[in-house]
Amino acid sequence: MQRFLFIVLLVALLAVSITLPVDAGTDPAPPAGKVLGGSDTAPGSWPWMVALLNAAEPDLYYAQFCGGALISADWVVTAAHCVASADADDIDVAIGIRDLNNFNGPRLAVNVIVVHPAFSTTSLTNDIALLRLATPAAVEPLTLFSGQSRDNTPPSLLGRSTTLLGWGLYNTSGYPYFPSILQQVDLPVVSDSLCSSAFGIPLADSQICAGYTVGKDACRGDSGGPLLVQVDNRWAHAGLVSYGTNCLQQGGFYGVYTRTSAFIDFIRHYVPDVRLTSETPPGLPWLLLLMR
Repeated sequence: MQRFLFIVLLVALLAVSITLPVDAGTDPAPPAGKVLGGSDTAPGSWPWMVALLNAAEPDLYYAQFCGGALISADWVVTAAHCVASADADDIDVAIGIRDLNNFNGPRLAVNVIVVHPAFSTTSLTNDIALLRLATPAAVEPLTLFSGQSRDNTPPSLLGRSTTLLGWGLYNTSGYPYFPSILQQVDLPVVSDSLCSSAFGIPLADSQICAGYTVGKDACRGDSGGPLLVQVDNRWAHAGLVSYGTNCLQQGGFYGVYTRTSAFIDFIRHYVPDVRLTSETPPGLPWLLLLMR
């Protein structure tokens, strides 16, 4: 049985011939090897990681089709293109899951899907959606990068190292392989101009570009998964997997992610208790923020 593959690998806008930028000197040197998915995550390291599951498939390995992140007790953020054509009862989620073949936690039902009203299926702009869980999760949620921080993290994140999580395809040589263990890979944020030159189309302000022209990247099955950054000494949700070129070929053109900070108002409209960077962590007196 085939796994559900909802990631958009090559949108119509990218169907033309694309030329890599001439000035490759600004592109970070790729890591050794051609493995897309990085390395196995450590047990318990990402408790708010979410696997989106086909509710009709009992086997989690085959049921998983996209990723997401828990941002409140009963809300998950993911990519709009993962769920735009689905009904809520088509989807279950597994939270804190690492091994798709060895998970003893519950499969939680989804009762509401909120797709961004301006989501475009052609350009994949505003590629973000929220899922409300029928049963609240007993897991501490992930903080969102608001674009503001106490440690003066630049809003653009340009040059910052990010960490991507997912169960997507990670071996493009020989027989394609989907891991059962959650993978993580570190990717640098690249400039909008460099990314736009590579793709031949302008990057929207609500998108962020990260990765390498060859080597590590997001691939099939990773859509909606979180792009993380260290802000204020904690992990924060900086983006989610939206699209790229055909990752099954040798070499790519970076990955394009939905930029979290561009959608704070949209998220807060439905999830008012979401945690944002630059806000006082729970239990920390606000006066301590003045003692820096």
